[in-house]
Amino acid sequence: MAVLNIAIVGGGLGGLAAAIALRRANHNVTVYEGASELSEVGAGIQVPPNTSRLLDAYGLFERFKEKVVWPANINMRRYSSGDVIGPTPLKPKMQELYGYPYWLIHRADYQQLLFDAATETGAKVILNARVKGVDDSDITVHLENGTVDKYDLIIGADGIRSLVRLAVMPDEEVLPRVSTNCAYRATVPAAKMRADPKVSFLMDDPNSNCWIGYRRHIMAYPIRNGELYNLVMSHPGAAAVGRWNEPGNLEEMKWHYRNFDPTIRRVLDKVDGCLKWTLADLPVLSNWVSPSGRICVIGDAAHAMLPYLAQGAAQAVEDGATLGELLTDIKSVDELPGLLALYEKIRRPRCEIIQKGAYENGDIWHMPDGETQVHRDLGMKGQLPAGTKNPNQWGDGNFQPWLFGHNAITEARKRLAEYRSNSEQSAEAARL
Repeated sequence: MAVLNIAIVGGGLGGLAAAIALRRANHNVTVYEGASELSEVGAGIQVPPNTSRLLDAYGLFERFKEKVVWPANINMRRYSSGDVIGPTPLKPKMQELYGYPYWLIHRADYQQLLFDAATETGAKVILNARVKGVDDSDITVHLENGTVDKYDLIIGADGIRSLVRLAVMPDEEVLPRVSTNCAYRATVPAAKMRADPKVSFLMDDPNSNCWIGYRRHIMAYPIRNGELYNLVMSHPGAAAVGRWNEPGNLEEMKWHYRNFDPTIRRVLDKVDGCLKWTLADLPVLSNWVSPSGRICVIGDAAHAMLPYLAQGAAQAVEDGATLGELLTDIKSVDELPGLLALYEKIRRPRCEIIQKGAYENGDIWHMPDGETQVHRDLGMKGQLPAGTKNPNQWGDGNFQPWLFGHNAITEARKRLAEYRSNSEQSAEAARL
């Protein structure tokens, strides 16, 4: 087996998870992170079963268990009353169906756990390493301080405004597709929640709750073992693309939800500060691998998606797991172009379906009141004829198993075996 020298540009969730996977495949891994310290914004993120199974494969299940909340359901709620339109059972249903749980976690905890695991496995994570660009002609990483480092493989995990993508698609600049909505993020300390008897029950509510209304929704749940109540609030507006830390205006935030359920409005009254960011995705890219076959993109750099299926980080982790598996027994650097082409072939169709589904969820959740909305609500309640697609995609009988039941490692292993078999057959045919 060849031991590759691999650079990962970007030390977010996707980059660190890829570092773990590639170190487990016994390659040398260096992660370049531009921030001077771990910098995930203090807010929640969902960890679905298709991710928790990979974290278990990396030996991290018990560590995560100490930091996560295990929700019982995702409850879709009527924006104005809080009435549950349609629940998606999670605990213990996800484990019963797919073998792994659905978790909620603080983003900073998630990043720290992955950082610790990556460094423990031997990955070198360099903070304050600002990458100016990468060069596909000689597979080099160029830093702003003038340093140039050469590698066998460069992976761009540098987000929706990826610099590495410029080397992958040198003849085309791909700009993010900015949606009509942006979002506020905020957390409320448990003490403030528990001091108000009209909202204190939410801290003990073992559910992820989503109030959906015209052009707006609020996703809310407890995180950090019940220390904080996390809020993500989508609304019409704009903010800087790729920035997560633009301060939001509290009065404007409350105004957007003035017609919402009085219970969640009481929670918003307890918010002391919020961050605002725009919601954007990427158009479908023509390719994820550079002309040399030695540079590729993963995560948001390849397939940034709107957050309406809570799968952005999950798909980045799947990307890294796939690369780790495909490169486990690589014999030579010369195999990289073929294996990276296989990586793209495996991952692209799944990511594009999820990307499309997340976009569609925005329309489904944000309908105006009326006949179509009433029909949607009946569908989410399971009151439409059998076989009708559930407008709650998390609860759909066909889409949910495909989404949550996926095992990126076994899929990559199967596809690699097919690839090797076909390559051997082609080589044999060429000899005859």
